Amino acid sequence: MALRFRYAPWRMLYQQLLEYGGDAWADDVLLPWVEAHPRPVRDLRRIGQPEAMNVAVPNDHDNYTPLQALYVLSRVLDVLISPFQPERPPDPADRADGSPWPGKAPDEGAYEAFCSALGCAKVAEERFHPFFHEIVAVQPAADPQEPPSLIAEHWPGFLAGSLLLARAGVTVRAGSRWLDPHVAAGSPLYWSWWRRNRPAVDESHGWGPNSQWRTGFRRDYYVKGQAFYNVDAAFRAPRHLPEELTITEQRELLRYRCGTLHDPGTGLWMWDVSHAEAVR
Repeated sequence: MALRFRYAPWRMLYQQLLEYGGDAWADDVLLPWVEAHPRPVRDLRRIGQPEAMNVAVPNDHDNYTPLQALYVLSRVLDVLISPFQPERPPDPADRADGSPWPGKAPDEGAYEAFCSALGCAKVAEERFHPFFHEIVAVQPAADPQEPPSLIAEHWPGFLAGSLLLARAGVTVRAGSRWLDPHVAAGSPLYWSWWRRNRPAVDESHGWGPNSQWRTGFRRDYYVKGQAFYNVDAAFRAPRHLPEELTITEQRELLRYRCGTLHDPGTGLWMWDVSHAEAVR
């Protein structure tokens, strides 16, 4: 099974959004782009098939690959979910590398309209699971042992077939044994280019304006009740592993993409960690 995912059309879409100054993102830019580009949309559906997770996709820094095209799409989605996030006050320690979105803020309807036009399915899990849900806020539970449960959804998550494109942003209630409210809702979010409500960390940060687009997308799949995290890392020998963390801590950061009880900071090399588990 050959996986193709054309880079140029997605990069063009990102640029169109960056230059757009209107208020009807879906009608003026996103939906016309989907209609005009059926082949990239078919590519997305193909790479979302369950069997695609068994196909290794190299992240070639000299040639654009499906992982880099998917990464451009992930940036588009990061922009589209931004109006649903509370904006945190500026922090003098924040990076000044030009990675935050410099364009206009989208309208709230653009995100769901775009994902639906791509043929993606909403995350429909009614129980909290870090594969499907990104923590935006935490309500402390009186019982320290109470596991996380869903309280509210800020934006929906979407899957392209079995491939996770974006997690749903949620508020959860949990006991202190499970989540520290400040850490889980405010620590750096790994494998993310930009969030308005918290620091974000991905491999593009710190690179120049051209090199940053060579970043590969993290492929996670949900197949027959099993969650597969960062599948492409499983095909290659690890370049480096975060020895500062135990194996259990590495897996928790991989699953949640952020700290749960302790802030991991922004300097961990997490890109070569993979994992699979049953979703209960």
